[in-house]
Amino acid sequence: MKKTIYTLLLLVVFANANSQDIIETVTKEVCSCIDAKKSTLDELTPDKLKVQLGLCILSSYTNHEKQIKAKYGNVMENEASMDKFGGDVGVKMVTVCPETLMAIAGAAGDDTEEIGSSAPEVLTVEGKITEIKNEQFTSILVKDKNSRVYTFIVLNYFDTASVLSNNEIKKEDAVSISYSEVELYDNKTKEFRFYKVISGIEKK
Repeated sequence: MKKTIYTLLLLVVFANANSQDIIETVTKEVCSCIDAKKSTLDELTPDKLKVQLGLCILSSYTNHEKQIKAKYGNVMENEASMDKFGGDVGVKMVTVCPETLMAIAGAAGDDTEEIGSSAPEVLTVEGKITEIKNEQFTSILVKDKNSRVYTFIVLNYFDTASVLSNNEIKKEDAVSISYSEVELYDNKTKEFRFYKVISGIEKK
């Protein structure tokens, strides 16, 4: 009897571990799939990019259908389950393959036929730093001359990033920040929203 209970406990623990790891497994496969297509990302329109990303996710889903259904239900028939599954993969990509995620974001914003430019629009804000938060990503809050507060995040390397790594800026410093609007998944609100991603910082 004790042996039977012990065996059942092991099965429960094993099943739970598989459920927890399935998103990481799927994300790694999706990242590898997209990485194999990196050379053609710039040539794809946003619609075609979505198709390629969907095919990569579908390929991994096919390989792990049983585990995914156990965690999310039938994602192919339930839109809410599909959104949750896709959202969790998107969030995991931030830590598993951030460069690939940025390549996708960059390519998605590049439609030269309709927009006429392959580069995302770069904007600038000048003001004083009110707070620097060092969490999963560094966030910098800046108040401009009109007392409007902006929140920026550091997502990738930029030419003047050394001012952060060398602790050359601090609260109350006057700065000029260049940034681009990038659409990323917000795990708190369970939806995609635009973030102000820093591309340059100049101390005034």
